[in-house]
Amino acid sequence: MQKPVARITPLQFRQNAPGFNSVDIFHSDYGIEPFLVFTEFHMDRPIFGPHPHAGVSVMTYMMPDSKGSFLNRDSRGDRSIIEPGGIHVTQAGSGVKHDEVPTVNLTDCHGFQIWINHADKDRLVAPDAFHALSKDVPEVKSDKVFVRVVQGEFSGAKSPIELVTRTTILDVSLEPQTEVEFDAQEMTFIYLLEGALMVGDNQVAGKAMVNFEASGSKVRVKTENDAAHFMFVCGTPHHEPIVYGGPFVMTTSEQMHQTKLRLGRGEMGVLDPL
Repeated sequence: MQKPVARITPLQFRQNAPGFNSVDIFHSDYGIEPFLVFTEFHMDRPIFGPHPHAGVSVMTYMMPDSKGSFLNRDSRGDRSIIEPGGIHVTQAGSGVKHDEVPTVNLTDCHGFQIWINHADKDRLVAPDAFHALSKDVPEVKSDKVFVRVVQGEFSGAKSPIELVTRTTILDVSLEPQTEVEFDAQEMTFIYLLEGALMVGDNQVAGKAMVNFEASGSKVRVKTENDAAHFMFVCGTPHHEPIVYGGPFVMTTSEQMHQTKLRLGRGEMGVLDPL
């Protein structure tokens, strides 16, 4: 059964700071859990500095067209270069500090930062880091379809990174006059980066978000006269309470209190500014 379209929202970049423009999609506005943040960004200088996370996994997917790369560091000692087309995930769990900065200042880095929620049973797992070079991201190609499997599986290809919360994130490019069908989960959306796409009876163009109803297990899309580039994203919500505390996400207020105490005691490590 095809999933009905629930909502189509036009999107645009906004400047959050000099050298940092983004489109920010939040669960609180769009109902996208197990994803909590889904942000497309252009960043060309250090913006955030070292900061903590806990209770979630934070993914950076650098788009293949990015001119620059990120240096990712964390307080556990990880130091990774996120090259164009590469993926890095900080599994924050019980708490870790990290930062990400362009390897060359004033060189545009184009990518996505994605917060993936943890179920309560996985909320406080040990912090870890997962990394995939561009060449290790599976690709499914035909004459008119090109899919990079960032998370999950598609057409027999499986992402090399498996997280405690399993999701599907596909970077999809379609040539004109092309149709493709995806397996979908309870929460599914399409983030259109550029071009035009027919989703059911709806034509979607430019930069836009397409949210689907919970019912149904398939999504079929097609292009007409224009190509399309989009992210196909789906997952199963945890249906558990969510308590936000800045960079921390917990299930209960007591968990949040204890997390802040761990930070204050220095249990998330030390990460000095570059």
